[in-house]
Amino acid sequence: VQQQGRIIVINMCAASDAHSQRVADAGAIEAIVAALQAADPEEWDEVEQDCCQALANVCSGTCAAGLARKQRAADAGAIEAIVAAMQALPREEDVQEHGCCALADICHGRGAAARARRQRARSARVPEAATAAMQAHPDNGDVQEQGRRLLVRLRGE
Repeated sequence: VQQQGRIIVINMCAASDAHSQRVADAGAIEAIVAALQAADPEEWDEVEQDCCQALANVCSGTCAAGLARKQRAADAGAIEAIVAAMQALPREEDVQEHGCCALADICHGRGAAARARRQRARSARVPEAATAAMQAHPDNGDVQEQGRRLLVRLRGE
């Protein structure tokens, strides 16, 4: 049931910014972060991958609502939870790809709030997590692309 719920959130948020906002308004960001924090990497059943993908989708968008969702995810502890998942599952390419993607989306934006999210990400060792992902999966173009995208975003670009 939980996996199906995660898949529904992933698909709804990929559909449009309005859907992402409805999902966020229903408390999905906090629920996704809580599921990611509670996941047991020893019993991996795609929780980490699904949560990272769902966060990437719900945190996309550059409108005011999209920027607020990014901040809400950061405030809920998403940055640290994603890094922990990436560190716990270094061989899982999908976790690495979607983790980098979600972090890049959360770190995107301009202004003081975006700078603070990027600083929080640097403090959480996100650059090291992205670099480790890229080094562990040199032949995976998606991991390479999302890792580079994340490192560029951390520079504020």
